[in-house]
Order: sequence, then C-alpha cells, then structure tokens
Amino acid sequence: MSAVVKRILPILLLLSVFVAPLRAAEDKSVEVNYVDLASVLAGDGEYARAEAALAHVDPATQADDDSVDWIKYHTVRGIVALNQEQLPLAVDAFDAAIAAGQADPLIHLYRAQAFYGLERFEDVLSALSAAGDSVKALSSTWIMRAQAQWMLKHHQDALDTLTEAGRRFPENSQFERRQVFYLIELGLNAEAAEVGQHYLSRSEGKVEDYVAIGTALRRTRAYDAALGFLEKARLMFPGNGMVARALAQAWAEKGNPLAAAEILAQQAELEPVLFPEAAELMRRAGNLSRALTLNARIADSGKKMKQRVGLLLAMRRYEEVASLESALSRARLLDDESLRYALAYAFYQSGKFDDAERNLTALKQPELFRKATELRRLMQDCANSRWTCS
Repeated sequence: MSAVVKRILPILLLLSVFVAPLRAAEDKSVEVNYVDLASVLAGDGEYARAEAALAHVDPATQADDDSVDWIKYHTVRGIVALNQEQLPLAVDAFDAAIAAGQADPLIHLYRAQAFYGLERFEDVLSALSAAGDSVKALSSTWIMRAQAQWMLKHHQDALDTLTEAGRRFPENSQFERRQVFYLIELGLNAEAAEVGQHYLSRSEGKVEDYVAIGTALRRTRAYDAALGFLEKARLMFPGNGMVARALAQAWAEKGNPLAAAEILAQQAELEPVLFPEAAELMRRAGNLSRALTLNARIADSGKKMKQRVGLLLAMRRYEEVASLESALSRARLLDDESLRYALAYAFYQSGKFDDAERNLTALKQPELFRKATELRRLMQDCANSRWTCS
C-alpha cells in the first residue's frame, strides 16, 4: 500500500462515519439514527438542525428503549443547548447524561461552562473539581476558575490560581494580564504597576493594554502609576488618539489641566474633533487667549460659538459677546436659555439695559429666571443711582 493511500485511508474511514447518517436521512428506506445525525450536525456547528434531529427522539421512552444511546443523546442535547445559550436546559441535559452513565470528564467542563453563563460560580468550581486533572491542560479552565473565585470574593484564591496557571503556561501572558486588573480592583496599585510592567515587557505591548492598565489605575486615583504607563505608551505609539485622550484625562484628574490641554491641542492637529475639549481644558488652566485660539479651529460653528461666548465672558469682552446676537440667532442657538442669559448679561455689562431686558423676558427655567430677577434688580439700581454701575 502506498504512503499516500496510508495517509488518506483513515480520513476516508472517518468521513464515512460522519456521512453515513446524513445519507440515511436522505434515504427514506433506511432507518435514521437521529442521535448520530445530531452528533454530526453539532460537530459541524449546525446546532439548530441538530436540535431538530434530536426532536425525533422521545426521552420519555428512555426506560424502555434500548435502541437509543441515551448517554450520547443527553450529551449532544447538552452541547446543542449550551451553544444556543439555553443554559438551564444544558445543565439538565448534562446531569441526565451523567445519570445515564457518561464518564468522560469533559462532561463536567461542559457543565462548568453552563454554570458560568448562569453566574452560578460555586457550581462552576464544583464542576471543575469533578472534571479532575484531565482539564488542567486547558488554559481556559484556569481563567474560568479564577474568575469564578473572584466573583465569589475569594480574591486570594483567584490570584493564586492565576499564579499557578502562569507557571503551567509560561508562554501565555493573559494570566498575568488578568492579575494586573485584579490587583487594581483590590487597590493594590503598586503591586499592579509592578506586575503590569512585567506583563508588558514580555507581551506584544499592544496599545490597548497600556491604555487599559493606565485607565484602570487612573480610576483608582493612582495617578502617578497611571501616568507612568500612559506616558510610555505615548512614546511608543506617537499620534495614537486613544493614548492621548487617556493621558490627558489622567493629567486633568490629577489637577493639571494645562498639561492635559497641551496634549489634546497637539492631538487635535491630527483629530480636529478634539479642538473643543482642548480649548475647554485650556480655559480651565486659565490660559484664555490660547483657549480662544483653539476655539477658532473648531469646525462645528454651533459648538464654536457656544464655547466662544463663555470664553469672551470670562475675558470680560462683553461688547464682543453682544455683537454675536445675530449670529447666535441665525444658528438657532438662542433656544438654549443659558446662552440667552449670557447674552443678556453681556448687554447689561455693556450698559444696554433694553437689549438685556429683551433677552431676559425669554427665560423660563427656574434657576435662570431667578438670575434674571437679580439682574433686573441690578439694572434698576443702576437706573436709580448711575454712579453705582460705573
């Protein structure tokens, strides 16, 4: 027998096992083994068709019908239900398979997957224990075990599981990555930063990882650690918008809006949509002239004018605000009552009380209505004692 035939023959025999039930289903004169057919269909990912095939078998006859492989039936039914996210049905089917005599340890792994989807984490751990050593060679089972322990607040057990998994699968850096986020969640930021540095030094160092770790540290207010990751990411991935945004937010939350503004101003040259945020941060940093310059680069005229009004008011350039009334009206921005009040205030500061009153009468919001009443009082005081408004 030639070498080629020797290689092909096992494949042909295997195919014959799979194809035979399908041919039988087409040939009405042959009795179909629907359990075998469902097994083949499930193996091909045809879960809906597998479910239809299993519907031809009546489980109520299990006690009397020896012609059906009930172990296989329940196992396939469970796998089909699991893949169709019918999780309670999957659990029942796997339990029935075990009761029928299923001894393959993988049945417990299937049960663990179903329990995990149902968030029955104690049962996940029990099922994985029942599976024994046979599933320990699968890296995914360690992730599942660690996450179940974590959700049950067995935090040290989860960390120990990931450490052991890292020893067993030294080439898989995902265990260390998950450890980083667990440590962050526990508030152990120094430890998280140390493990994170080691993880990134031996992984591909994707930009998403730097941003995710930096952002997670920022959320725990570990700003220095977060900035360390994000500044390194900025050097490694210059021009990356995701890094720039995360870094700017970290600087802003740490209390340095100027650093944040400078970062976004640079990034806005590549992503003009960032000009409004860069201008706002520059305003918060107290650099109003730079903020106004950045505001001029905003493409959206509505956003530009709304922000410009605020900046000009902060700079006490009231006449310029008042001169924007026609442009604001054309852009239909005066429906925003806060802008309408800003315009009225600019007119008041410019001594144009009639124009101020004209805008104040349009205010209906309770807080702005209260402010309008106070502004009217000030205008009345000015009218009675002009020298008080000079």
